[in-house]
Amino acid sequence: MIASRTARVADSSRMKLDLRTVLSRCLFLAGVLSIASSFAFTAGNVWLASRWYATWDPDLLLRAANSEPSNADYWYRLGLYQEWNPEHRDLAQAISYYRRATDANPRSDRFWMELADAYEAIGQVAPAEEAFERAQFAHPSSSEVAWRHGNFLLRREDYSHAFAEIRRALATDPDLTVQAVSECSRGVSDISRTLSEILPDKTRYYIAALDYFVGQREDAAALIVWDGLKNLKEAPGMMQIVPFVNELIARRQVDEAVRVWHEALEKTGWPQDSANGPSMVFNGGFEHELLSGAFDWQEAPIEGAAFGPETKVIHTGTHALRIAFDGSANLDFQHLWQFVPVEPHRQYHFVGYLRTEEISTDSGVRFSIFDPWHPTAIQILSSSLTGTHDWLPIEEEVRTGADTHLLAVAVRRVPSLKFDNKLSGRVWVDDISLVPVPDSVEKSSR
Repeated sequence: MIASRTARVADSSRMKLDLRTVLSRCLFLAGVLSIASSFAFTAGNVWLASRWYATWDPDLLLRAANSEPSNADYWYRLGLYQEWNPEHRDLAQAISYYRRATDANPRSDRFWMELADAYEAIGQVAPAEEAFERAQFAHPSSSEVAWRHGNFLLRREDYSHAFAEIRRALATDPDLTVQAVSECSRGVSDISRTLSEILPDKTRYYIAALDYFVGQREDAAALIVWDGLKNLKEAPGMMQIVPFVNELIARRQVDEAVRVWHEALEKTGWPQDSANGPSMVFNGGFEHELLSGAFDWQEAPIEGAAFGPETKVIHTGTHALRIAFDGSANLDFQHLWQFVPVEPHRQYHFVGYLRTEEISTDSGVRFSIFDPWHPTAIQILSSSLTGTHDWLPIEEEVRTGADTHLLAVAVRRVPSLKFDNKLSGRVWVDDISLVPVPDSVEKSSR
């Protein structure tokens, strides 16, 4: 026991430095300085490399890369410089640097994609495709890899594989939808097939495509999107379809607008008022929330008037619409209206109910019925109500002309010509209908 302890003490004593002599102290100091200088040199190289990396000077970048050849970012920046230098673009050198970057870090999809783009730029398709495959291997779930690969395949006119890649990109990043629809539909004859291949079977993608084509005023393509959208299991919101119907109406495509409107009502389950029977007016009793577009009532804000639903003062049902005028202006009011699809050469019977309370001035509230596209053909103004009245039916006979396919029904107030002309008071509107008169087509065409 004593012998083993003595041996351990002897061993530990051999590990200690004897600094009592000048030589030993000098040797120790030299060792410390050597280690410190080594650390300083390494730190200095790292600091210089970082300073060189922060510049776009190719010589400094190269010095940084050579000082740390295992740092893939340095080679990558050199590749970017050589590929996109407007004064001296050197794609061959860029490829060489990108390859150094992928060698240093083969797990970076970004490096592989830049290498693929550089190969494509010099016409080397096979190495470019291989680089994209390596990028996908490095990051299989990346939407950017799938997107850039898909666009590469589009440029090669390999449409089936391109669409599959773009669909995969959209599944991860829906914000790419509009760009995908724009690029993939350009110059393609079969838009229906193209959209079915690139768009995932979810409403948000089809709504984005629909909005894009509506914005581009490409009605035929928008109708194709709608036909795909209505067949999805997931239903869109009715408000998402209203802008499309508005566009079709504005483009005077009434038949298509009516078709999309009714299909959308059915698909979305939006409430439909059947109390008016054969009436062409939608939501004539204001029983449902207003869509403010398409073939529902539309409200346009105007100073001096305020709209609101009414549940106490009603003609029938559970709701009416209230309009309050605050007496601040001599209003030219035509800010509540609805577009109603009709047939040419047809007679219709109009009924609308108004109730007023202290409507001021000599020019009161009335109904206006007109053809928005041929205003001289049909222009009906009912008698106006001023003062205070209980519910009164306002009736008119309307006969459409040869070119009338749409009517506008509006609540109207014509500005007064008198000095005391500011409009105040309240009006309630309810139970508006426009019903075709039986056999009126044959009678009007004789």
